Amino acid sequence: MSIQDNFRLAMRRYIYSVSIMSNKDENGDPNAITVSSVTSISMDPPSLLICINKSSRIHDTLKIDSKFCINLLNKNQEGLSNICSDEDRYEERFKDDNWDIEQIPYLRNAQANIFCKVDKLTSYHTHTIVVGLVKDANYSNDISTLTYVDGEYR
Repeated sequence: MSIQDNFRLAMRRYIYSVSIMSNKDENGDPNAITVSSVTSISMDPPSLLICINKSSRIHDTLKIDSKFCINLLNKNQEGLSNICSDEDRYEERFKDDNWDIEQIPYLRNAQANIFCKVDKLTSYHTHTIVVGLVKDANYSNDISTLTYVDGEYR
């Protein structure tokens, strides 16, 4: 097997929390994409890192100082995760009544919401590494986080 195959299989052993990154484009239209590569960087300043594929629709809407939200999904949001990861279902993404799209789009019933401003964008091959400065966050007291491992939700 190739190094890529071995790496892919090794990475499938990691357990990832599942989130939806949401924002608005320059026309004010909402965007959302399922992401699992979300990592805290620092508490001072509060910041996180997300990796976004350059071919994704949301990619070109991410500019320095633009705003976005990381919506940490709960176990009841597997269907929405599937919708936001399927380009053919793009028009369905904001049909869920739990979206608040007045400002930065966010899911009112998510496990947590982390509101950020893009601080840095770094190109790395097929992806862009996005560093977000955290501006606000909220969370549910009940922990029921949707996770993904070995190609399946848990």
